[in-house]
Amino acid sequence: MNIIKNEEGELKISDNEIFILLLPPETKNPTEIFIKEDSIKKIEEQNPSFFKFLFKERASRRLKENSFLKGYEKYSIKKDFEIKGEKNDCLLFAERVSLSNPKFEEKSSIFSVKSGKTDKKFGVSDKGNSQLLSYTKNYEIKKNPLHNLEVNPNIGDAYAMLPAELPIDKGTCPYHAASVIFKDGNTNITIEADAGIKTDKPIFDMYSSSQHKYSFYASHMKTYLDHEFDEKTKKIKFKLPTTLLLKNTFKEKVKTKPKYEEEQEEKKIIKPIRRSSRLSVVEVIPLQQPQPLQQPQPLQEPEKKSKTKKKKQKKKKPTKKWFSRFRGR
Repeated sequence: MNIIKNEEGELKISDNEIFILLLPPETKNPTEIFIKEDSIKKIEEQNPSFFKFLFKERASRRLKENSFLKGYEKYSIKKDFEIKGEKNDCLLFAERVSLSNPKFEEKSSIFSVKSGKTDKKFGVSDKGNSQLLSYTKNYEIKKNPLHNLEVNPNIGDAYAMLPAELPIDKGTCPYHAASVIFKDGNTNITIEADAGIKTDKPIFDMYSSSQHKYSFYASHMKTYLDHEFDEKTKKIKFKLPTTLLLKNTFKEKVKTKPKYEEEQEEKKIIKPIRRSSRLSVVEVIPLQQPQPLQQPQPLQEPEKKSKTKKKKQKKKKPTKKWFSRFRGR
């Protein structure tokens, strides 16, 4: 990453010159970013879900032949991510950028910070943030004194800078957060809301993870640097801020239906009728020629039974026949 100054103004240029930012006073607010034409597709593939919220602007001026901006396209953020009456809430904006969701408004933070063997949520409370700050200073920075300068978030993760002492439960937001949207070598491209700048648009910026003078820490340290005056020694004691790596650990909640609704749905499902085992044997019936249809015969009324009872006829006993030879004896 490099910063140069020429006739066009002061320019921030990424490692492989894929991104260029115009800095004040050439531009009032760095709300536009220039992307190299032959690298646009490559950059879109890095973060396609967020790239769709960028739009290409028309060139507002003719460029000179030796201009640094020649061969670049100017992009700006769509209105979906404009800051409307939210007091430039940097953390909420960083969450929306990391999720590529401009309407995200859940209270639970999507970011976590390393705290021992586990990760703890950042931004839930001032007390919780103070505990994460204390762990980072007492363990991470003691283990690696260059921790603040070498913080390197992935795309979708974020930076956060906190002062040495956080005011607890005072309703203030004394820290700054910024989500990484693209990368070029060791240069991280961010878009962020900043309460120190009066604008309804977020600003683009870039930070180096290898050059300490262009790191996120070096860029924002002056804003969050505290000090106190020691009356005994008559010296000023500076309190340095701390940079945290915010990991995107958001998991979308799966909506479960109440048991009553599940039972109702089960009742609607028609269960298959069990087939009898006798139907398992398939009987092959030879084909027969169709017979002509017979005309239906008219229905006959059933015979009415007579109410009078029929007399039972007595059976006549058979008469014995006497043969003539027995007579006269």
